Formats: sequence, structure tokens, C-alpha cells
Amino acid sequence: MSQKIEGFFLRSTKLKQNVLLVDLYTFQHGRSSFIFTHQKKSPFIFQPFHFFSFQSNYNPEKKLNRANNQELIFPVINIVSDVRKTGLAILLTEILNKCINNFEVSPSLYVHIKKMIISFEHHDFNPVFGIFFVKEILHFFGINPQNNYDEKSPFFNISNGRFESKKDDFFKTNFPHKEFHQLLGMNIDTIFDMKLSVDKRREILALLLEYLSYHEILNQKQIQSVHVLQSIYD
Repeated sequence: MSQKIEGFFLRSTKLKQNVLLVDLYTFQHGRSSFIFTHQKKSPFIFQPFHFFSFQSNYNPEKKLNRANNQELIFPVINIVSDVRKTGLAILLTEILNKCINNFEVSPSLYVHIKKMIISFEHHDFNPVFGIFFVKEILHFFGINPQNNYDEKSPFFNISNGRFESKKDDFFKTNFPHKEFHQLLGMNIDTIFDMKLSVDKRREILALLLEYLSYHEILNQKQIQSVHVLQSIYD
């Protein structure tokens, strides 16, 4: 029986003219793959940070399911028209695609990502959103860092996921531990006011990717679009 499914874009592969294999993270079934036919005159919605609903005779036993009647759930006009936002969307979608490759159904993760992307669409561009977004998904993988920063514990330790008295060998001497502590305390309502220099954002992003790699959630060497983010910062 056909059912209405809601999901957000992870990646797509063109099978033939107007036919796409699309990987989505869905509210109902977690990560799933669908075959869509794109009508030439219809808006192309199979892009990073796009959420859409569709119909499918979904069978969880199948690796591929056919889908149709796809409709965009909400427009992301500012994201697709601002090259800076588009660049971040590409990078963060690639990170999500690697992280949730075998992730189970989590409506709370789906809703949280949706909330962040809607806020990103409606706020002025702030590149800090990129590292905030990655920080926010850590909780859903059970590796949320402990934000115990103080004078006695000023150095973040990757293996222990907390601030400690001795510096981790991973970090450069000038790593912005205090700013990372501040980032950990931010939420979606305050993050767009946070300001960080280019170097500090890069160092914190490198830390977050290393942290995910340490916990074997992704291989940071497979993230190909980091240079997109760096070109935005430059």
C-alpha cells in the first residue's frame, strides 16, 4: 500500500535521463534509497538541505523502492541563492551522508536537523553555523562532549570527550579551547550572533571531524568538500 513519506536529501545518482537513485534520511524509516523520475518542467528538489514528501509502496526488505509525487516541504530560497549558504549546505550534507550511513530510525534527529535548516534559511549568513551544526549532531550518536571547561580543566581531550588539565597531543598550542567551550553552550536561538575568526572556525571544524573519526562514525579523509568551506572563509 502506498504511503506518504517525508525525508531530506543525502545524495543522488543519475541512472538515466530524468531517473535518479536518491538516498534520503526519512522521518518514518531512517536512511532509505528510492528511485525517482524527475519531470523536466518541475523544480529540481534533489539538492542539499531540501526536505520533501512523496508517495511510495515502501518495502523495508528491499534495498530500493520506487517513489513518485515528490513535493518540496518548504522552500530554501536563501540557501540556494547565496553561494556561501550553498557551500555550507554541500559540506554538511556530505558529513551527514557519511555519518548516518547505517543509522537507525530517529525522528528526533530528523526534527532537529529540520529545525536547524529552517533557521539557517531565515537568518543572515553566519559561517559559525557550520561548526554548530556538526556539534549538534554529536548528541544523537551518543558522543556529546562534556562541557566542563574551567581554569583547572582548560584543554579539551578527544579520547575522553571532556576538558582536562593537560593538553591533548592532537591540538596546536593556540587551539581555541575557550571558544570551543562557548560553542558547546550555544543553541539554535543564539548561534547566529556568535563571531569567530577564520582560523578558529577551521581548527574547531578539524577537531569535530577528528572527534567523529575517533569514535568511528566517519572517516574524515573521505570528506571531499571541506575545500568548499575553506574557499568560503577565504
